[in-house]
Amino acid sequence: MKKTILIFSALLITAFSFAQKKELKAAEKALKKGNTVEAKDALASISSTIESADAKYKAKYYFLKGKTYQELADKGMDTDASLKTAGEAYNKLLAFEKEQREFKYTKEAKPNLQTMVSKLVDKAIAAQKAKDYTKASSILYLSYTLQPENKDLLYYAASNSISGQDYDTALKHYLELKDANYTGVKTQYFATNVANGKKESFPDKTVRDLSVRAKTHSNPTVEKTKSRLPEIVKNISWIYTNHVKDNEKALAAVEEAIAANPNDSSLLLTKGNIYYKMGDTAKFKEIMQEIITKNPNDVDSYYNIGVISAENGDVEEARAAYRKVLELDPGYINAGINLSKTYLDEASDVVDKMNELGNSAADNKKFEEYQAQQTALYRKSLKVLEGISQSVPDDVKILKQLKGLYSFLGEDEKFKKVKARLQELGQ
Repeated sequence: MKKTILIFSALLITAFSFAQKKELKAAEKALKKGNTVEAKDALASISSTIESADAKYKAKYYFLKGKTYQELADKGMDTDASLKTAGEAYNKLLAFEKEQREFKYTKEAKPNLQTMVSKLVDKAIAAQKAKDYTKASSILYLSYTLQPENKDLLYYAASNSISGQDYDTALKHYLELKDANYTGVKTQYFATNVANGKKESFPDKTVRDLSVRAKTHSNPTVEKTKSRLPEIVKNISWIYTNHVKDNEKALAAVEEAIAANPNDSSLLLTKGNIYYKMGDTAKFKEIMQEIITKNPNDVDSYYNIGVISAENGDVEEARAAYRKVLELDPGYINAGINLSKTYLDEASDVVDKMNELGNSAADNKKFEEYQAQQTALYRKSLKVLEGISQSVPDDVKILKQLKGLYSFLGEDEKFKKVKARLQELGQ
């Protein structure tokens, strides 16, 4: 009895193999004739038994299925679903042949898969140019499902979701990128063109090195692109804070990213901004100090300390922070304007005191003292603005403030010069 069962099983396996072989041949023949629907039906008839098939039949099945559905998509037949099925089949084939260490179909499947992805990306770019960001995101995500190792596609899908204000989809994509610790960092290869002295990029190290050996280029260098992780975490925290209304989740996402990237100051800045939105300015200021400890030349953190200190009424600390910004970056316009404004605001307080005075001799004497203080404060404000205007001589905001101060202080020649310059700039 046992022998009979074994013989029956062997006959059954042989029958399955014969049927699979027959249908695979039928599908292949149909494809060659352009009968994609017929090929699809032939493959469908053995889909339930293919997982138990011989390796050679299984690989061929995945390949023919990928090719069949790719052609169905090219013919516009349920395009998105066909592309997805084709991509799944090709990816199963690549994984299976890699496992088997047999690459009979891989050499054709890989470029086919890339062709599908490239066509989808072109469609996504067209949708993006038409400002149909939701469509662009959907297409890019489909291309990502075809090429899941290419996380750049998921990143761009998320970016388009943000542009289309589809924050739920954007959050889903960004969280997947964060969990994969995606950075998007690329290695770039450069060398200087000997003929024109210009720095040029190369697709890879081999091509760059060949050019250097050929003496057409010199000074080879390697650079890394900026990490996209801080931007991703920033967007996650923004969505949690402004769309989901959950500051705790926003903070948790940032803390997780900081733990994995402790030296990235931009992540600390994102964390600080969350506390600022929560109204915890003390914590925000503390984080800015932490950033400065890590990077003593971080002008933005000094600037933020200046803003917070001014908001909290600590004018001298604000001025010290703004001066530090200008010391590090003389062209930091907002720091110069804000520092100048601290003197103008103080002068305004003095004017209020002047307006409260009466006409007595004592009040007249006090008025003169206040007037001298007002003038001194205006001159301090003027000094700051004149200093920063050397770095940004045509900044309209600076020129307008200079014009007002020169007018008040009676510096007529400088007033006329600034007025003329503003007219030249169309102001």
